[in-house]
Amino acid sequence: MTQRAFYAGTAIAANKAKMASIGKKYARELEQASTLTNVPLPLLLAVTFTESAGQPQIVSSAGAVGLMQLKPQTANDVIFLENQAGRLSSQELNVLRRHLGKRLDGPLKQKYLSHKIRENNFSGNALTRTDLQTPELNLLLGAMLLGILIDQHREGNALRLDKALVRYNRGYFFKLPSTDVEKTLDFVKGKSGEAYAYALKVIGRNGLLETVAT
Repeated sequence: MTQRAFYAGTAIAANKAKMASIGKKYARELEQASTLTNVPLPLLLAVTFTESAGQPQIVSSAGAVGLMQLKPQTANDVIFLENQAGRLSSQELNVLRRHLGKRLDGPLKQKYLSHKIRENNFSGNALTRTDLQTPELNLLLGAMLLGILIDQHREGNALRLDKALVRYNRGYFFKLPSTDVEKTLDFVKGKSGEAYAYALKVIGRNGLLETVAT
C-alpha cells in the first residue's frame, strides 16, 4: 500500500457503490474464482472495477476482453503457466473444460509458450474473444493470472502487491527493479503513466482496496 493517491476523497462513495453493484451481479463467479485460486475476493473485485467497470462484453483498443481485460493469447498462456507450475486443480479444470471443451487440450499439451501444435490449430492459442466475454471463464482466468503474479512477488514476509498489479497491467514479462514500494512506483511512473495510475487506483490512499474494506 502507498499513501500516494489517484482518487480524491469525494470519489470514495461512488466507487464503493459501483463495486457493490459489480459484486452483487457477479457474486457467484467472483466467489468461485476467489475460492479456486486463493486470490482474495476484494482484490478480484477491485481489479474487475479498474479493468472494465463490470462490463463483460467490453473490448479494448489493444484487444483485451471482458471483466478482467484479458487478451485471448494471454488467457491461453495463463492456463499453460498454471498447468506447468502444477497449480491447476480438478475444480479449475472442470470449469475450464465446461467452457472450452476439447480446445482446453491446446494449452495443456503445449511444451512452451506459443507452442504451435495440432490441438491449437498450430496457432499457439486456443481461446477466442467470445470465450473471454463469458464472466465465469474471464474471472477465473484473471484470478489465475493474479495468483501467479502474487506468488512470484512474495518477498520474505511481505506481499508486493504493487509489483503484481503493475505486471497484470503491463504484461507478464514486464521487468521491475528490486526496490521498495515507493521507488518501484517512481520507476513505473517513468515507464508508464497508465500503469502508475493503475496501481494507485487499487493500493493508493482512497484506493479501491481501502474503499472496499471500509
